[in-house]
Amino acid sequence: MEQRADADESLASGVPALVGSLGELPSIVLSTDAVDEVVWETAMLAVRAHEPTTSCGVTVLRDGHPVSLVPDRAEHNALEQSQYAADTGPVPEALRSRAAVVVADTADEPRWPEFAAAAAEQGIGSCCAAPMFVGDRPLGVISYYAAAPHAYEADFLLGGLIADLAATGLWCLLKHADKQQLDEQLRQALTSRADIDQAKGILMAQRGCTPDEAFDLLREQSQRHNVKLREVAARVVRRTTGAT
Repeated sequence: MEQRADADESLASGVPALVGSLGELPSIVLSTDAVDEVVWETAMLAVRAHEPTTSCGVTVLRDGHPVSLVPDRAEHNALEQSQYAADTGPVPEALRSRAAVVVADTADEPRWPEFAAAAAEQGIGSCCAAPMFVGDRPLGVISYYAAAPHAYEADFLLGGLIADLAATGLWCLLKHADKQQLDEQLRQALTSRADIDQAKGILMAQRGCTPDEAFDLLREQSQRHNVKLREVAARVVRRTTGAT
């Protein structure tokens, strides 16, 4: 009961700090275009708001594999890397269970004795792995670390809230990045199409050939010199127009 009371007191004291920290989110998002930086700074809000939490680590899934975000700033990155390699520990379990995983006391953790021993050696008394999800899609995990044991409960509200905020921000930024990539691909495709059509017109005028024959000439040059078709077309245009 005493431990639970301490946790409730810690939560209550952390809420005002968290609310104040949320005001930083707009400036965090606007100050950088880097997805990693935004997610990391969002995770750090919990470190500043929850007094027992001394550090955090962020794991994201890329191509289905867990990787550490900004590992140079994650104090316990090696501890997270070992979990990826062994596919066992709080981080993999949080991803599988889609629920927060708490190690209440690293001195008494029967599920992952090797992890617990390594954590204790690094001065960690307790930790919490909070998953980041959008719908049914797993995005990663935020790991919170405290020097004291029993710093977290399974319903660690502050940690879960920050994980949800980070997941939402990560998803929006990834979708925005996907849109930018698609826009660039479309732009390149339209530019390539214009170059190819212009090159065909030039060859038709120079050689008195049909559109199909002009395209075949471009394709032959592309295959012979192992150069992309759009580059062959661009060269024909530059050579004829004198454009650089």
